[in-house]
Amino acid sequence: MYQNDKTVEPVKIIRWFAQSRQASIVCYGVDKFKNFISRKWTDKKGNKCYNFWDIYSKHPRTAVNYDAKELKS
Repeated sequence: MYQNDKTVEPVKIIRWFAQSRQASIVCYGVDKFKNFISRKWTDKKGNKCYNFWDIYSKHPRTAVNYDAKELKS
């Protein structure tokens, strides 16, 4: 769980392959943080996309063709 001002958000582990870096990326993120709200969509090529708040880097990230799992506390 991640403390977000007055709320507690479940933490997710998000994994995806970044073609620009030719590497797999693993991040820990939440769907809501202060004024930020995550979103999911499918791009024109049919790739699933997910914009989330990275709790360690403290900024939003976008993952393409991702796998996300909620961490158990």
